[in-house]
Amino acid sequence: MFRRVDKTTTQRRQNIDNDEVIETKIKKCQRENGQCMVSTSRRLRKQFGDKQVDTILRRLSQRRYRGNKYQEKETNEIMNLLKGLTTKTVNPKQISL
Repeated sequence: MFRRVDKTTTQRRQNIDNDEVIETKIKKCQRENGQCMVSTSRRLRKQFGDKQVDTILRRLSQRRYRGNKYQEKETNEIMNLLKGLTTKTVNPKQISL
């Protein structure tokens, strides 16, 4: 009555393959236009379904958000390092040979 099911069924593998296809098409559209165009997302929704496309758009948005935060953090650290180096006073005894 109850059978054990392999966790990597064909349906799941197919969804993973579809996710990769959707993600590459969205990234391509974003590179060309600066954002995902409505026509592209509408076409993908018709082909793959609303739920999958929404999930991938949300995932890409989160990646972009996290990436920007890390870039800002690194930029602030570099700026603080440069400010520290430029504002230090030099002891004349250390410079003399």
